[in-house]
Amino acid sequence: MTKETLIPFPVPTSTVIAYHQHDPYKVWVIEQAKKHRGRLTLVGGRCELPGQSHETCITEEWQQEAGGNGPDGIAAELTCLQYFLTKNDRFADPRETTLGKLTSGKCPKKLLNQPVLGLYGSPDAIYLGRVIGTPYPNDGEAKQCLLFDIRELVITETADQSKFGAQHDLLLGLYRRFVDRKFHGTNEMLTDMNELRSSLLSIQASGWK
Repeated sequence: MTKETLIPFPVPTSTVIAYHQHDPYKVWVIEQAKKHRGRLTLVGGRCELPGQSHETCITEEWQQEAGGNGPDGIAAELTCLQYFLTKNDRFADPRETTLGKLTSGKCPKKLLNQPVLGLYGSPDAIYLGRVIGTPYPNDGEAKQCLLFDIRELVITETADQSKFGAQHDLLLGLYRRFVDRKFHGTNEMLTDMNELRSSLLSIQASGWK
């Protein structure tokens, strides 16, 4: 089967913009070991089906990806979770997989090996969270955790040109506007990421004013 013939299967995900406890302009990101061509991303992942809450998903993903103990034997704590916005770009991160994997085996046995096209991030709930301490990789998915200053963010013409995977540069662009008090979040779902990229490119050209 090809991606064009696979049954599309929405995969809800959760993502957290994890900011430094003393400076909201600085955000913890991870360098991916394998996914997203080894680029930088925010911490996040798919919600376990059926019915895992986004808050629980974020807490578990943080522990898995960035909750390792540092040299002092203490893991960084993710606190003050706050809903920010939701995006739904159905084909931002399509992956060939099986129904059994996406449902953690919670589907009829005869469908466990059914090939599907997992539409990761359909939808993706974005939260903000304050980090106390220094995060470290925990499960091997991340090479390292890095502190990134969003004032150094560069929005590129295309997603492929960005140092960030999963279009997380756009999320950080909106977060920068939020910290600058020029964006207050939205109850409307973001669906046109190309339009958002174009808008942020214009804002960037004006010096983020």
